[in-house]
Amino acid sequence: MKKKIFGSLIILALLLPLTLIAEEEKDVKDMPTRERIFLGGNIGLQISNINTMVVISPLVGYRLTNRLSPGIGLTYQYYRDTGWGSMSGFTAVTHIYGGSTFARYRITPQFFAHVEFEALNLDSQMGWRTDPDRDTRFWEYNYFVGGGYRASMGGRTFINLMLLYNLNNNSVVYFQNPIFRIGVDVRM
Repeated sequence: MKKKIFGSLIILALLLPLTLIAEEEKDVKDMPTRERIFLGGNIGLQISNINTMVVISPLVGYRLTNRLSPGIGLTYQYYRDTGWGSMSGFTAVTHIYGGSTFARYRITPQFFAHVEFEALNLDSQMGWRTDPDRDTRFWEYNYFVGGGYRASMGGRTFINLMLLYNLNNNSVVYFQNPIFRIGVDVRM
């Protein structure tokens, strides 16, 4: 945990100069609708001898005010775990998909609060979840709260570093808190 916090502080220190070159924000009331929209998302990749996970999460948001930006997102995760094979010769493979709604509230030009509701559809016959009363798939609902740091990469592109806590203590997708995300937003 200390290594994650230390690594996050180093990344913030490296990105801080990028925020100093950020252009002055104009009031969103003066912007056409198209310029209030932003696209972005997160991608992730984890590869090891035991498992492979690929995450693709695009999003679209709307700058309602200079501080408040709600949005929606999609999530797709490919998960392959050969750790099961060491005991039973079984390799678990699943596709997880779903969507989310979120809201970000800018506290300062760089820091923001983030809340999110996520619904994921999972395969119930995987090794971690075998329940004969369920269908072959089931829904998991996650509730994230936390904050983030936004840095300009020049022009209309921003990188977001977020530290989120999942309020669902029974999640089978997220094994620990906090969850660290890195994403990009591009204004239209």
